[in-house]
Amino acid sequence: MKPLRVLLVEDSEDDVELILRELRRGGFAPEFKRVETYEDMDDALSRQSWDLIISDYSMPHFDGLRALQLTRSKGADIPFIIVSGSIGEDTAVAAMKAGAHDYLLKGNIARLLPAIERELREVRVRQGRQQADETIQRLAYTDPITGLPNRTRFRELVQEAIAEGQREQRPVAMLLMDLDHFKDVNDTLGHDYGDSLLQQVSLRLRSALFSPDVIARLGGDEFGILLPKIAAADDVKFVVRKLHQCLEVPFMIGGIPIVVETSIGVATMPEHADNADTLILRADIAMYHAKQLASDYAVYTPESNPHSHERLGLMAELRNAIEQNQLLLQFQPKLELKTGRIIGCEALVRWQHPRLGLVPPDKFILAAEHTGLIGPLTRWVLVESLTRCQSTQSNGNALRVSVNLSARSLHDPQLTKMIADALDATGANPNQLMLEVTESAIVLDPKRASDNLMELSRMGTLLSIDDFGTGYTSLASIKHLPVNEIKIDKSFVTNMLVDNKDAMIVRTVIDLGHNFGLTVVAEGVETKEVLDVLSALGCDEAQGFFISKPQSCEQLQNWLSTSPYKIGSAG
Repeated sequence: MKPLRVLLVEDSEDDVELILRELRRGGFAPEFKRVETYEDMDDALSRQSWDLIISDYSMPHFDGLRALQLTRSKGADIPFIIVSGSIGEDTAVAAMKAGAHDYLLKGNIARLLPAIERELREVRVRQGRQQADETIQRLAYTDPITGLPNRTRFRELVQEAIAEGQREQRPVAMLLMDLDHFKDVNDTLGHDYGDSLLQQVSLRLRSALFSPDVIARLGGDEFGILLPKIAAADDVKFVVRKLHQCLEVPFMIGGIPIVVETSIGVATMPEHADNADTLILRADIAMYHAKQLASDYAVYTPESNPHSHERLGLMAELRNAIEQNQLLLQFQPKLELKTGRIIGCEALVRWQHPRLGLVPPDKFILAAEHTGLIGPLTRWVLVESLTRCQSTQSNGNALRVSVNLSARSLHDPQLTKMIADALDATGANPNQLMLEVTESAIVLDPKRASDNLMELSRMGTLLSIDDFGTGYTSLASIKHLPVNEIKIDKSFVTNMLVDNKDAMIVRTVIDLGHNFGLTVVAEGVETKEVLDVLSALGCDEAQGFFISKPQSCEQLQNWLSTSPYKIGSAG
């Protein structure tokens, strides 16, 4: 027997027995309640849920239409069937329009079972669709590890809070929090332990906030915190202090105490932004600034975001540029001085903007870092450059390609997977790829940078320190980092013939690199005289306008066929 919870709106006990007998005959085991007044039905609907409502149309103290209206007012999706001794066709049509699922005459009670089976089946279908919609909604807006809102939902909540704050003329604050050295937990203990840490961190953060406040996991080890109803912008510092205090006690993960340190960036509305995207961007810039200052937190200032107006204007268009293939690559050849061979090239991304023309990378790379677009941008550059590298190899020129990594990419826990996926997608060998990082990016988080560089080196990719001499890399760091080459910054190379100090720096870097067993590359070579001096000093490779300007892949192919330099793979 199939259980069935049925609410009978009926004043006749004989008719109730008739209906119950029919239900049992159809294989149902009805659990029922009979009501015959509005108050009794309201109470029954409030006390429990029902699978089915069967109602008489006309009763001394109640009627089927009022029963139907009461059911709908409760928002319950319950099949509602009218069974009446006499009902006209017009009345029946009106009842169906009002929301009744079926109507039957008591003299035709045999139709009751097919009607019930049909309506129960349709309810199951509707409920299945509703559950599917709820699942889709949950997946679209909820972080699966912590159960917190994800980046998409957080942005919506920020925008709603801003709109309300503007109406009520009160500030709204946004905090972005990053867990320092989280990658060490994943690498040392495994991702299950890392997930457990994220879950525990989210619980502590929630306990430190008040009910109107919102916390979200934006991805990786990054959390967003929305303070929609602070009394004044200065109150944010008390919240920041409270958040740091709640994380002071070590977390026990698998019996191991783990200390969590954080960097927090703060931005407020209306002082710093009046829309969600800009507020999130500026909180992210502030968080990055806090890391650079080795500070617990930093509040956004225009000084930490040079050229912000121009960059914010480009930010809104950058995602479409990546998706619509408005980006392009240019390649600058690298010359091996000892052999006179072209052994590689550096890939340089440009943005072919429909309105602004060719936009150089310094105008949009920072925007990409602070809007979460640096990942898609880096993936595009990797795949495109390795694909082009393969095409030059297929023509007999086994050239490697150098790709620049931004500071944010260098510290991305997913970097090695991104590189591996790009190599798999293009079929390129790891040693065909040289990844260039700057000194300043390394010192931002030396431990995480070193871990990522070690993993990349184990994969077989080549590594280079770009703009060497302009940052703060210590000799000890150079000694322990698994790099293959250092590139002398062009600011020293360009003036080395007229500035003795620049010449001394170039000579020293060449000797230093060779003492560490590294290849030394000079950038910014613009004259034959500079090239000859570099060769005499023992510099290994050079690139610059004297050798070739950056050019498209097609132009590079033509140049290689007519160049005075020999072509060949790096030794």
